Amino acid sequence: MAAAATSPRLGIANPFLVMAGYASWRAWRMGALRGRPLAAPLLPPLVLFTVASLVSVAFSLDPLESADKLPRLLVLLLVPLSAALMDEVWWRRLVAAFAVVTTVLTVWGIAQYLLGARDLEHRIQGPLSHYMLFAGWVLLGTSVVLADLLLNPRRRLWLLVPPAVLGPIALLLSYTRNAWVGLTAGLLLLAAVWHRRLLLLYPIAALAIWLVFPRPVLDRVISIFDLRQTANYDRVCMTISGVQMVRDHPITGVGLAMVERVYPLYRRDDAPRWSVPHLHNNIVQIAAERGLPGLAAYLWFIGAFFTVTWRALPRLAGERRAAVGATVTAVLAITVAGFFEYNFWFAVIQYPTLVLMGAGAGLTEEGS
Repeated sequence: MAAAATSPRLGIANPFLVMAGYASWRAWRMGALRGRPLAAPLLPPLVLFTVASLVSVAFSLDPLESADKLPRLLVLLLVPLSAALMDEVWWRRLVAAFAVVTTVLTVWGIAQYLLGARDLEHRIQGPLSHYMLFAGWVLLGTSVVLADLLLNPRRRLWLLVPPAVLGPIALLLSYTRNAWVGLTAGLLLLAAVWHRRLLLLYPIAALAIWLVFPRPVLDRVISIFDLRQTANYDRVCMTISGVQMVRDHPITGVGLAMVERVYPLYRRDDAPRWSVPHLHNNIVQIAAERGLPGLAAYLWFIGAFFTVTWRALPRLAGERRAAVGATVTAVLAITVAGFFEYNFWFAVIQYPTLVLMGAGAGLTEEGS
């Protein structure tokens, strides 16, 4: 959980991850985890994803380079570990950590905006290396905080209100459209299912954005629907190229870390960019990189999480229901954002996402 909260600084998060792994291994050896929930419905797709990754490496265009990415698969153990360790007490601590880090990141980002990072060439990124990572983490943190603020009977207003207010502002000022769409999806789910009267606030919020935020932000919002816009058309071209990669390598994919290398071979002649680091879409990227079995595992993993949490919500109450609702909201937000940005395998986003998925599934398992 410390690794999830500190993932914006991997130099801090990774040592926490190693220590947590060692402590968990010792606890398992001593039998301390016996009988604890392990997010059982999520484990088969994770196993399939691991197998698909190994096959992808074996048939990669450059097996040695692809094999260098295999150790990252150990991070998937965050799911059962989070399920085994999470309870109401640790959930409160996790939310507090998310609230503090989200507040720090948003204040940092807003300060950057005020100091001149206010256009597409100079975008706020906080202390992170890229604005997409900044927006993705703030999206997760804001979703968790807002859901806990609305659902938890033991909410701490003094801790949760600052990131709940600053989070959406920082996301709007980041010009990161995939995060906007993800936050909208998460909050719509939260409002429609748990507080339907909040749906009445959406027209008011839209009017406030139109009247208060700078014109460049509004232009960026409108550009979401314009396929002639360069970035939008570039994503269409990347999707077409990714589909062609899948057609040529349907079972094994092109190999881990190979999409960037082979993209020029599959690039459309009218694509805006000659080279891309990834295909800016979780589904297309995973299918091209790890083949259709890898994509099936990913979709199974996401579907299993939403199935077990959604089915469990009606029988849960109080703080446990709030915790599961918060994980559903945050995971839906980052998953929807992943339709427009490859965010599943970046450590900064992956650590907290896997912890939230394990926590949500574990709390439902324990609650049953």
